[in-house]
Parts: sequence; structure tokens; C-alpha cells
Amino acid sequence: MIIDQHIPIMTNEILSFIDGKKNLSILDCTFGRGGHSKKFLQSGHFVTAIDQDINSLNIAKKLKKEFHNIFFYKTNFKDLDLLNFDKKKFDFILLDLGFSSNQLDDSRIGLSFKINSNLNMNYLGGDINAYKIINYYDKEELQRVFYFYGEIKQAEKLANYIVNQRAIKSINTNFELINILRDSGVNFRSKKIHFATQAFQALRIESNNELENLEIFLKKVHEFLKINSFLAIISFHSLEDRIVKNYFRENKITKNQNFKNNKDWGFEILTKKPIIASKFEVLDNNRSRSAKLRVGKFIN
Repeated sequence: MIIDQHIPIMTNEILSFIDGKKNLSILDCTFGRGGHSKKFLQSGHFVTAIDQDINSLNIAKKLKKEFHNIFFYKTNFKDLDLLNFDKKKFDFILLDLGFSSNQLDDSRIGLSFKINSNLNMNYLGGDINAYKIINYYDKEELQRVFYFYGEIKQAEKLANYIVNQRAIKSINTNFELINILRDSGVNFRSKKIHFATQAFQALRIESNNELENLEIFLKKVHEFLKINSFLAIISFHSLEDRIVKNYFRENKITKNQNFKNNKDWGFEILTKKPIIASKFEVLDNNRSRSAKLRVGKFIN
């Protein structure tokens, strides 16, 4: 695999927060194909990277041949406290909640609209996947998934249609599901995105406990931040961004340097509004169009 095939998102914006600083200790919580980590390494920093994907481990090994100051751990970002960091703290922590090309191109996972594959969408190896959700969840559970995780207003109508269709024949592949979504009569918000995006998002979130994993991470990440360090998080849909925005707001410091959360730590919010990719970046990398970057400076 070639590292440079993957285009990391908003690298210039991320690096601007540490411009001019040298030899920082950086934690890349979602290594993927190493795009952000490589930029950090090229700027002379030390990188600790984590990712659960076996492909990421192989890429990190190749990257280490060029840069000796990278260390990789194969795990999910929510479990960073279980790693042997020797109570290490970092100058900069990045969490990019987008998908790497490893995941998007893997037909076994089946996240793509363009590649037909068996219904799965579970990339963390858990027990729940899209096939089980679509074929075995009852109508109320399906409605819950589509309404809360896909923000589909006609979730009940969609759940009813799927239950009726699976009674005729089990739904086994991505393309079969896409055809059912197309024929359901549900009005998806699809002017700028593929009409199946919301439903796929909902199934993916449910399959991988994505929002719960993010909240678990946020409860412990402050333990790994140095004083005056930075926490940067890139989200890709409103549900993630809302959690991140609320986290920073609930743990911000006031103008008088008082901690709002009644703890002995907090954040100076550096992005009152999330940073989005430039028009030029979106043209070069369409995946960046929905990305939102929020950054806080850790105060202790």
C-alpha cells in the first residue's frame, strides 16, 4: 500500500496551531493510512499513533523505515487508557473521525455505495452488523436507528417498508439495500449527497457504537494532555460534531480563568465556529466537504 494515496484532511489548518514549534509529542488517535502522522513527522515531531485496522499497522511499519520517531499501537481510540504509555502526556492530540481508504475500499466491511458487498458495515469486529440490523431488528428498533442515527424524518415509513421486504426475501447485500431504499418512497435529503447516505450512516453508527466510543474517549482524553497542549477533533456529521461542541463548551474556562466544569482542568476554545475545508481542498478531495475541525487548548 502507498501512503500518499490517502489525502489527509485540513493538514494546513491543523499544523497552524503548532506552527514554529519543534519536537512536540503528538498522539494521532486514528492513524488510518498515516496521512496526518506523516505531516507531523515531516515537521520534526514525535508521533504516537493508534488504530484498530491491521492495514494501519503495516503502513506504520513502512513509515517507521523513513521516520524513526513514530510508535504505533493497534487498538481503538476509546481504549487509549489501556495502552502502556507510562503515564505519558502529549503536546497535541488529534482525533479524525473520518474513514481511511483502508476501510472505504475494503469490500468485507462494505461501507461503499459503489462496491457491492455482503451487508456488514462493522469495522471493529463486534457482534452487530448491518445484516443483523436490517433482517432481525423489529420495526421499532429499526425506526430508532434510522431516526436517531440517520436523522431520517420518515424513519417509521422506512422501517415498515424494510420489514415488509425482508418478509419476502432476506436482504443480503449493499446493492439490495440501496434498491430497497430507492423504492421505499422515503424522502431522503439527497440533493448534494447519495440518497442512501443517511441510512448507511445510521447502520454504521449502530454497528460500531460510534457515538458511544466518542463519548468514552472524551471522558478520559484530558488525562493525556500536557498543560497548554491542544486537542483537535475532526467530525463528519452533525451527531459527532454536536458531541464534540458540547464537550468543549461543558469544559471551557471563563474569561476569569475559572473552570466551568468545577474541575481543576478545562479548555480555551480556539474555534468558536468549526473550521471547514477550503474550496480548493474540497475540489481536490471531495471527502473533506463535510469535515468540521474543532480545537481546544488544554489549561490545568
